[in-house]
Amino acid sequence: MKNNLLFLIVISIFSFPLLNFGQVPNLGTAANFVLFTTTGAVGSTGVSNITGNVGSGAGAITGFGGLNGLIYNADAVTTQASSDLLVAYNQLNSEVATFFPGPVLGDGQVLTAGVYFLPAAASLDADLTLDAQGDANAVFIFLIGGAFSTNASSGIFLVNGALASNVFWKVEGAVPMAAGTTMRGTIIANNAAISLGAGGILEGRALSTTGAVSIYGSLAYILPGGGTILPVGLLSFTGVCINQQVLLNWSTAAESNNNYFTVERSIEQKNWMVVETIEGAGNSSSVRNYSYTDKQPIEAVSFYRLKQTDFDGNTNYGNTILVKKCEQVDSENLILYPNPSTSGKFKLSLTGDKSQVISVEIFNALGERVYGSAGFQSYFDLSDQSTGVYFVQVRLNSKTITLRVMVKE
Repeated sequence: MKNNLLFLIVISIFSFPLLNFGQVPNLGTAANFVLFTTTGAVGSTGVSNITGNVGSGAGAITGFGGLNGLIYNADAVTTQASSDLLVAYNQLNSEVATFFPGPVLGDGQVLTAGVYFLPAAASLDADLTLDAQGDANAVFIFLIGGAFSTNASSGIFLVNGALASNVFWKVEGAVPMAAGTTMRGTIIANNAAISLGAGGILEGRALSTTGAVSIYGSLAYILPGGGTILPVGLLSFTGVCINQQVLLNWSTAAESNNNYFTVERSIEQKNWMVVETIEGAGNSSSVRNYSYTDKQPIEAVSFYRLKQTDFDGNTNYGNTILVKKCEQVDSENLILYPNPSTSGKFKLSLTGDKSQVISVEIFNALGERVYGSAGFQSYFDLSDQSTGVYFVQVRLNSKTITLRVMVKE
């Protein structure tokens, strides 16, 4: 009987795998708004670039001259959106926490999918990376029991398939975001105001049940469909460091009206630099493979993304990937063997980019140069030299590494 009961418990647990990882709430018509409040003013100060609808169930709406969307104020649309927003709030409120981080998020922190509970006021400092680990359905939910503030130039970075449409911040208090903040995901502030400072970026939504929503000379947008998937049937987009160069590979299952891809690179996911343009297949129903090698990557962590442009000039952005710093050749990458050498013959092994090697020179104990070669060389013969200690200097683009080898009878 006990075994049967245990079996039923195990089956029940595995029948509901999503309970531990969070589920995307149903935003309903509130999903169409980039800035919205049930009760309160919504305003834009300075020159802001906003894509998405703006609305208030009861409050003034001001300053949206350059809006790429519609404005709704105290009408049937905002009534329905207010109702839908409350449903989404309650859904998030019922989520079961799986992680319990400290009150300060960021500072280089990397988090995977889950429901994160912070019982009181919290803040974002510097960089917070949300890693979907290749799962485009990965959901990140943050349940914050107080106000949530951000420090200047802090940012949320999405990597390995993470989507802003799957990131949610339920905050029981005000959400003041300082100048230069890069925020991603849907913010739902309960009975409190939301503000985005100058030069900030919001990829997602700022929604309040009761409270003002304001933006100051910033960029706020909802991508079409709520996500960042290319309309070409993208199967994969990966990047890897090989010999101090970044190799990018991507493939498509199908393409329609696809003119070209643009590879873009960034350090902080704010300022993007075009590094290459790759011609698309136009129309295709078979798998297509593409690659590009960035021969001069940034000497730090790099972010890459694809922009797809069709023949009508329409553009769409794909997911962002992270490529860690390419490791430089160090002494640990160089090995001399056999050492000691009883024949005067030995080899130099290099794990890394051999093209970085400018020359290899060998000096005896008196400092006299007994051998030299341009570029990398792996085999050496000092059998015509006397026994003793020799110094092998490997000169690289950025430094010189000296190794010692013993030649004896």
